[in-house]
Amino acid sequence: MRIATSTIYDNQTLAIDNLRAQYDQQGTELSSGIALNVPSDNPTVIAQDLSIRNDSSVTTQVGQNLTNLNNLLATTDSTLSSLTGILQSARNLAIQGATDTITTSQRQAIGAQVNQLLEQAIGLGNTQYDGKYIFAGTSVPPGASLVQAVGNPPTTVTTQGNLVQQSEELPSGQLVPTNVTLQQAFNLSASNGTPSVFQMLIRLRDTLDGNVVTDQSTSQVNLSNQSVTATTTLASLTSTAPPVLSVPLIADSSGKVSFAIASSLSPSGANLTFNLGSSVGQVVAAINADTPLTGVTATFDYQTQRFSLADPAGGTFTISNVGSAPGLATIANFTSAFLLSSTANVVNDLSTQLGDIDNSLTVALSAAGTIGATVQTVSALSSTEASRGTSDTQVQSNLEDANIAQVTSQFTLTQTALQAAYSTTTRLESENLFTYLPAP
Repeated sequence: MRIATSTIYDNQTLAIDNLRAQYDQQGTELSSGIALNVPSDNPTVIAQDLSIRNDSSVTTQVGQNLTNLNNLLATTDSTLSSLTGILQSARNLAIQGATDTITTSQRQAIGAQVNQLLEQAIGLGNTQYDGKYIFAGTSVPPGASLVQAVGNPPTTVTTQGNLVQQSEELPSGQLVPTNVTLQQAFNLSASNGTPSVFQMLIRLRDTLDGNVVTDQSTSQVNLSNQSVTATTTLASLTSTAPPVLSVPLIADSSGKVSFAIASSLSPSGANLTFNLGSSVGQVVAAINADTPLTGVTATFDYQTQRFSLADPAGGTFTISNVGSAPGLATIANFTSAFLLSSTANVVNDLSTQLGDIDNSLTVALSAAGTIGATVQTVSALSSTEASRGTSDTQVQSNLEDANIAQVTSQFTLTQTALQAAYSTTTRLESENLFTYLPAP
């Protein structure tokens, strides 16, 4: 049986096409270094390769999420570290100021340093990461800063945001805190009645500047779940079932509460006497009514549950328990019930404030510990995900990367075969009918 010339030509053309496709594929592998460029390159491993690619994509996204979280935590950790540094500096300055051996001008110079610390603390409170305040809780404060100073120098601060701590579930399933709030870092609106970092630094600065001398409750005067209000009577503060004050008030033997305030304006002291029916608000009002005589003002902070007596002129004054009438067997314990010092001067004031500084430092260190624990957890998980990504990359490389030495050899053989096929086809195309006819 004879094979038609057209059949031979078609077969030869098909062979060339196959060789050309093989040649192109091998050339692509050599130029790219990749053996698996399209599914048809190796159908037997494409499913495994797609699975690895998907796993690698997930690992990459998880890694990016963990990197972003780690950066946020690093920013928070660094900010808390700066905050603790500020508080430690404030403590050192308070100790320097709490001595009688320095002059007024030297103490004022220390106060100027505290004011700088206050401004730095306000700046730290406004720290942002990726355009968001890191201490704002779950809110996004619009417009004004999260922490904003009022006055120059600041006499108080205002804040936005909320005190809700955020958390995030990690790929491992562990739920971890991802931020700290102004309360956790700066002791804002503390439940134990201690002042915020900002309030503490303002008071410390003012005391060092000599602007005011304060005799304040060393801590909140109320017991847990109890609170003093403006209408709370002195009688209720003597109650023992349950007492409102941590140190119950005791009246003198005449059933009254009496104390004296002595100052440069009133060296012999101005006596104030109250019946047990008097309220805390009335006690405060009575002290303030005598301010022209004593130079001392009174406040009761119903949020922090602290009683304060202050001389705005920076003078020294004393407060002492006295009997409401001569010859009484006992006297009222007003000063101990409200946790007040008997003498108010700069040194005593600063010494008392050391407790508030230490409390703020403890709060900031606790917040740093919370973030530090999360940093360690996230870092460990990041390392695990990085190892997983490396493993996926290696498997993907084994599936997709070309064996250059083998492909080079195959490419050379294919090239030779293709050249031979082109040569043969060329000869076939040059033949015609006269080639097969006998010579005349």
